[in-house]
Amino acid sequence: MSFISVIAKEKFITVMCDNGAAAGSEHTPQPEEQVVKVGEREFIAIAGGDREARAVIVKHVKDLLVEGTPYDRILVILQMTLSGFSEKGKSIMTAFGGVNANGDVEVCTYDHNSHAERQLKPRGSEVAYFFLAEGAGKYGNLYELLQNFWKETGTDTPSAMIQSQKLLNRYVASKDEDVNAATFKLVLKK
Repeated sequence: MSFISVIAKEKFITVMCDNGAAAGSEHTPQPEEQVVKVGEREFIAIAGGDREARAVIVKHVKDLLVEGTPYDRILVILQMTLSGFSEKGKSIMTAFGGVNANGDVEVCTYDHNSHAERQLKPRGSEVAYFFLAEGAGKYGNLYELLQNFWKETGTDTPSAMIQSQKLLNRYVASKDEDVNAATFKLVLKK
């Protein structure tokens, strides 16, 4: 499975994923399948599942974003959609967000295995973060590690966040042979 990190601040969002350790395999997607830019201000990130499941979820969420569906409503629809895949034993974690209809940065995530959902709108110096990876806890406390990287890189600019995410991805890749150290990034600004 891939490793995807999403970081949001009041004025920007950065998304980073690995390029996939086994390019072209059924279970290791290419980066353009994991992180999809929707218009100029929104994104979808997905980890897990098979190629068919990822494609269905990305298309569905993308259509909802293009239609202007509020993010809280998309979360409900996503839960219902993923419940069909969970019966098939497919582990799928999804994040989406961007600059919402009110002009605020907003990010959401849903993991159908744990039924955990988060919807965050960072303000001021707040940082919202998500990690999409099966069993991310096996890598230790990634948030604590990310905070240590922030001491080196800072947190004020998208490039600083991308740098910290790259360091985090390298760490995870060193612990998991299914995660590639090569990365793909996406930056969205308010």
